Amino acid sequence: MQDQQDRQTVLRSWRHGAIFLLSCAVLITRRPDAIFHAQFLQEDGHTWFADVYNYGWWAGVCRTYEGYHHVFPRLGAAIALLVPLAFAPLVLNLIAIAIQVLPVNLLLSSRSSVWGSLRFRAILVAIYLALPNTREMLNNISQSQWPLTLCAFLLLVASPPKSFWTRLFDISILLLCGLTGPQCVFLFPIAIFLAWKHRERWLFVASGVIALTCFIQAWGLLNGGFSSRPHFALGASPAMLARILAGHVFLGTLLGGNSLAKNASPQLLIFMVCVAIGGIAMAAFCFARSPEPMKLFAVLTAALLAVSLLSPTAYPPAGVTMWQMLAGAGGIRYWYFPSIVFAWLLLWGFQSRTTALKTASAVLLCIMCFGIIRDWRIPTFKDLNWTEDAKRFEAAPPGTVVTIPENPNGWNMRLVKHPPGH
Repeated sequence: MQDQQDRQTVLRSWRHGAIFLLSCAVLITRRPDAIFHAQFLQEDGHTWFADVYNYGWWAGVCRTYEGYHHVFPRLGAAIALLVPLAFAPLVLNLIAIAIQVLPVNLLLSSRSSVWGSLRFRAILVAIYLALPNTREMLNNISQSQWPLTLCAFLLLVASPPKSFWTRLFDISILLLCGLTGPQCVFLFPIAIFLAWKHRERWLFVASGVIALTCFIQAWGLLNGGFSSRPHFALGASPAMLARILAGHVFLGTLLGGNSLAKNASPQLLIFMVCVAIGGIAMAAFCFARSPEPMKLFAVLTAALLAVSLLSPTAYPPAGVTMWQMLAGAGGIRYWYFPSIVFAWLLLWGFQSRTTALKTASAVLLCIMCFGIIRDWRIPTFKDLNWTEDAKRFEAAPPGTVVTIPENPNGWNMRLVKHPPGH
């Protein structure tokens, strides 16, 4: 009977391919300008592409940024060097979409059956693709470390790979994740815990791979990485924490991006404190009824959120603390995993046999449908005439320094024109 159920949960390769393409199409509908009007955003051109172009692909890929290695987006920029400059942003966006869709196929793989039935995992996937309050995350290779981290986590809690190619795939994802941001530091204890609990040899191998990437990231931090990170007044307080959790994690997941956390009125603060306490209590009840992988994902997310709030990478204007700036920043990377966890926990709450928890989860999931509709389309970025800038750069003589503006306002890319054939 179990073998028959296992066979029924296995999707054929062509179905995985079709699901991958359909998921890509879903993300494109949420931000179509990433494909039909591709432009560099933030670090896309300013750091990743400019570094591999100006310093060469090897030196550009190996450089650190904000104290950490970010190999994946730099590799994407190296691939973008193979096409004319006018198409480079499109290449980076396509790679970003592909890596953001990869968790979909991993969750629907038979290796992820520990998460539940195929139907239940399909609902998890649907929420992942439609999640509100994700403006900064969609189709953006600069945020690729987050879907990569999710991929690495899904592989850690999945059943062990059985073939050479699946082992190679797992190791490649773990390496790319570990060498793209500091999340490997938080994955390592989970990998060790799973290896110790299940006594699975492959998990010890995975732990070793993650440990290696932790060492490489630590080496980058110790060699000038700490000094390159921003240092501003944090401005932490219990009231501010309640506003952030209520506005961006709980209400952001249910209603979509909002500016409620930015409002410091005493009357609203009482409401936000109640929402924060209620949201934490709801998540805790659902957490208690969720399986081990979900519990571990929630623990990973809590650790990442805590460190992100204690040491955020932000550049607030004069007179503004980091937490004040974060309170006004909806849809950013710091709320991504917490929003996924809260939405997924509600699904387990809906499966509960406790009537009150089941009813409350159902109501909140229905409310989240409003947030999904409200946040489905991401506002189009300002047209900066990227095609004309690319032509201007191509026509510049060798050795010319060309500065190209990027979105959002204040960002730019600086390229030094190479001689032909260089």
